[in-house]
Amino acid sequence: MKRRNFWLGTAALLGLASTANAQITNSAHDFSGSGWADGEICKPCHTPHFADITMPRLWNHTLTTATYTLHDGSTGTATADFDVASRMCMSCHDGTVALDSFGGRNGSLYIPNRSKIGVDLRDDHPVGSEAQYPPLNPPTWWSGAFRPATKGSVANGADRLSLKSWVNPSGGTQFVVGCTTCHNAHNRGNFPHMTAITNASSRVCLTCHIK
Repeated sequence: MKRRNFWLGTAALLGLASTANAQITNSAHDFSGSGWADGEICKPCHTPHFADITMPRLWNHTLTTATYTLHDGSTGTATADFDVASRMCMSCHDGTVALDSFGGRNGSLYIPNRSKIGVDLRDDHPVGSEAQYPPLNPPTWWSGAFRPATKGSVANGADRLSLKSWVNPSGGTQFVVGCTTCHNAHNRGNFPHMTAITNASSRVCLTCHIK
């Protein structure tokens, strides 16, 4: 019985690994064909050993410590103003950390401009501290402009996007819009721009916004 359970467990793990691999293989985040990624898909971001213990998901990439101009023009930092997942994304996409800076390496290959968001976020959708959902003090028009959030997610019919947990340095934890609210780094569903759901007929936008 023990041997049977062992093989069932092994098969389940292999199945999960196969599913996860299929989600990212041949996507924009599949760097296995580049020389700097050691021929691996997962390693530039994740590692089974010697991961960054300050971060979840067995994180293996050097983290950004950049200072940003946020959507409203104020100044913020990756550590204080972003949810964890958004900080992970920006550790390549803000252009301050090299793509090949992982596993303790100091890399030198930076993200190309076509994928670089930079540190001036005034022309980007608010994330983190600038995108609390709902705001701590919702304006009078909020309920007619945005769909209600339930348990950290926003739903519109079959479409559902996940809000992110952000720890406010001033105290408390709020739900916010983060990079992975709208995007899936593993390219689930193979949608363009790695959106979490299809954006056909603006479905990503309309999941949160009432228009």
